[in-house]
Amino acid sequence: MQLRPLTERILERLPGQAWAWIGAWALVPWANAGANALLGTSGRIWDQGRLLALLNYGALSFAVVVTVWGTARIARRLETLRASTLRDGDACCERFRELNNPWGPVAIAIAVAIAFAVAAYTRDGWGAALLRGGTWFVLGIALGTFLWAYASLQLGLHRLGRNRLLPNANSVDPSLGLRPLGSIAFTGLWMLLIWLIPVVWTGLPDVVGLVIALVVLGGGIATFFLSMYRLHRQMIAVKDREVAIARSLYGQAYEPLRRKQTLDVLEHQQSLLGAADALEKRARAIHEWPVDEGTFARVAAIATSVTAATIGRLLLEPLGL
Repeated sequence: MQLRPLTERILERLPGQAWAWIGAWALVPWANAGANALLGTSGRIWDQGRLLALLNYGALSFAVVVTVWGTARIARRLETLRASTLRDGDACCERFRELNNPWGPVAIAIAVAIAFAVAAYTRDGWGAALLRGGTWFVLGIALGTFLWAYASLQLGLHRLGRNRLLPNANSVDPSLGLRPLGSIAFTGLWMLLIWLIPVVWTGLPDVVGLVIALVVLGGGIATFFLSMYRLHRQMIAVKDREVAIARSLYGQAYEPLRRKQTLDVLEHQQSLLGAADALEKRARAIHEWPVDEGTFARVAAIATSVTAATIGRLLLEPLGL
């Protein structure tokens, strides 16, 4: 099954090189800045200083490039995704079919455009509302397509969690052969964070943008964990079962020594005890999530840093700091 997100379809229909159109797309925030300057409706972010405003426009341009590129990368990786230890895991791509739906990104773009247009209208009137709404509709197609692809990715992983692990999954590796699923989930998350965090930090004076960005950030991190929860439960069940088997075998190997505590019995049972102990260590090494523990630490650190920085900036803003 071929996955073709909306931004890819748009770029395919346009003449010339795709990279040139992506560059032009990334210049939309700067065109908006020029139009605002002509109309005298620069927006609240300019009230906080020219440097912050320029950084915000740069962050938006960067976000457009990353989201268009990231959406295509997610689609290509999903097309080749395999999970050999899951039943029907070789047909993973079908679980992500929503990515081909063009109406989801369009709906996101319209909702974002309306929110920004209403905010601009209450501040500067109809001209600013139409300009800002139109700008954010164009930007929203790029950003919305990525968000739709990210949501489709997490929904597909949630569906894959319904598939049962094969009986021999524990013989593959400590991740039970599910590392490719965890890898693509984390790829989507770091792509989301890499463009969203600069937008949040440089757009704090814009209340509408800040609220939308924080909702997206919180939702993105939450769905990252929820999408793999079913796989997590299966992995815990496998780990518990393997640990119980290893303990049972160790108990059987230790029983003769319990009955007769001599060096001869210990020497006779040594190899069996060593094998059972190694088996238990291997069982305890089985992962409980498709991603490694370091990934959780990084996600937690990023979320905490962004939240702390955002709250601190909001508290200091009224003081002019």
